[in-house]
Amino acid sequence: MGEIISINENITRGEYMLEVVFNDSAKGAMTMAKKYGNEDVIRESIVPTGGEESQQQFEEECIGGSAEDVVCIGFNLDIGDIAHEIDGDERKHTFVKLFGSIDFNQEEIEEFFNYQRDDLEKLVSMAKNGTPIRIWKSNTPFSTCGYAYLCDVLRAIDCKISVVSFPKYTPTQENKVPAYVDWSSLHPSEFHRFLYLEREISLEEKWTQSDLWQKLKRENAALRALDKGRLVSVPEDFYDPIIIKNIPEGEFVMARLMGNILSKYPLGVSDGWYALRIKKMIDDTYLKVVGNRDTSHPYGKILRKT
Repeated sequence: MGEIISINENITRGEYMLEVVFNDSAKGAMTMAKKYGNEDVIRESIVPTGGEESQQQFEEECIGGSAEDVVCIGFNLDIGDIAHEIDGDERKHTFVKLFGSIDFNQEEIEEFFNYQRDDLEKLVSMAKNGTPIRIWKSNTPFSTCGYAYLCDVLRAIDCKISVVSFPKYTPTQENKVPAYVDWSSLHPSEFHRFLYLEREISLEEKWTQSDLWQKLKRENAALRALDKGRLVSVPEDFYDPIIIKNIPEGEFVMARLMGNILSKYPLGVSDGWYALRIKKMIDDTYLKVVGNRDTSHPYGKILRKT
């Protein structure tokens, strides 16, 4: 749906548009990517021997526009309740549950959701004013959910929306293929290399994604995942077979199990979700805590199968 936009015809560096990403790390990287063309950044970053060649390189690596024009819709929409307000008490409960290993106070939780709400309100306002919206989507559950949600939010707003989908393979200049799964993995200087993938989405695609989000809201499952490339509602134990398959014999540190899973299965699933499921296995006595390697680390417990 939609044709690939020619970078030479329709994409102008410095064009005023709003960039949309789906997690804080990606927002930080994108903000810096948009600063790359700023004269102060160039002046601070170029080594004395760089000269005009280095300045040209920084300008070429710039996404364009203002660093202020980046928003993050990072509500972790692949997990938890989505039938109610996206920044309501139900979502706050999901946030606390997902990041329960970190000791957040109520003020910090409110600050996080206010920050998300401000970005969402900014997006809607700019879209209504006719600002082009460019969405940086990856093939991860949280990003795919975010994309469907945004299409629903923007369904009745007449504005230009384009999307840059994260490619399956991202070779480096040395022809190596790193295991990237999301835009947050990229260095700010790399974003410009993917502008050729930008395409404008059609009304049909926007409506299709909006309809999908409404369907997922009605189902309101504990979890949403990509199953053979399709975004679907799944039960909360959907990823449990991955955990069980990788549990070693004998005693093991929880952090090592999670690190092994995250490296072997780059699905874009958060470590917080795996930690929740491992805790459930402990509660169900499938796993037993036999010690603690590091009491200061939330994943420092030593476990073994019962």
